[in-house]
Amino acid sequence: MKDNFKVSLCCPIPRRGFGTGERHCEDAIFQMEDYLSSCKGDIIVFPEGYIPSARTSEVIRLAEKYGRWIITGSEDDPPHKSLQTLVVSPKEGLIYSHRKTALTKGDRDNGAILGDTIKAIDSDFGKIGIVLCYEIHFPEVARIECIQGARILFNTIGTGMWHEQQFDEWTSIAKARAIENRCFVVGCTHFCDPIPMAFAYDPHGRTLLLKRNEEGLFDVNIDMALIDERDYFKDRNPKAYTKISEEGSL
Repeated sequence: MKDNFKVSLCCPIPRRGFGTGERHCEDAIFQMEDYLSSCKGDIIVFPEGYIPSARTSEVIRLAEKYGRWIITGSEDDPPHKSLQTLVVSPKEGLIYSHRKTALTKGDRDNGAILGDTIKAIDSDFGKIGIVLCYEIHFPEVARIECIQGARILFNTIGTGMWHEQQFDEWTSIAKARAIENRCFVVGCTHFCDPIPMAFAYDPHGRTLLLKRNEEGLFDVNIDMALIDERDYFKDRNPKAYTKISEEGSL
């Protein structure tokens, strides 16, 4: 298990017919390989909905070819029906597909399928967790994965921040998830909305990386030695929290 490694977060050039950018890349897999060819990270992360799920086999091929772990958003055709994040190992191929468990109104209106599985995943870097876009707003998702041993959470995001308040809220929430779970939280979004971003916070909420209004790959070094004893977990009182899991609870 690697305790020191590098993560590359990608804010990609918009593809044709996708987003509001003026410059367009024609093909998602072509673009992914272009980024992988210059990637310095042990893990490369792409945003929500980045590739069609029908092309998963090509992602597996690229992970093996370049010897990189790939974490990428994916969606079925027609769009939005199934929103998921794929975790691809260079040696084992697709090891996990996380379907979004918290849908926005827009997701529901588009007929998206609600996921019901939240779990930490074994990797070369210890256990990791996926928090898909809007899920970062729900502390239960991150907490379940971290109780299961996740040491780093990947937030694959499909929307840019449409105004400063949204940008501030999102980054504050990501920082809070890092502090309350004593884990790393990293994320990136498409370069096709007004305020695209990439970020990384350490287990104490310190900013390791914060990029905005830039496209390309952004590298961050992860040192697992920064994770200290999880006193918050020891001090939890689960019996007092059962109300939140009752049907119809507020």
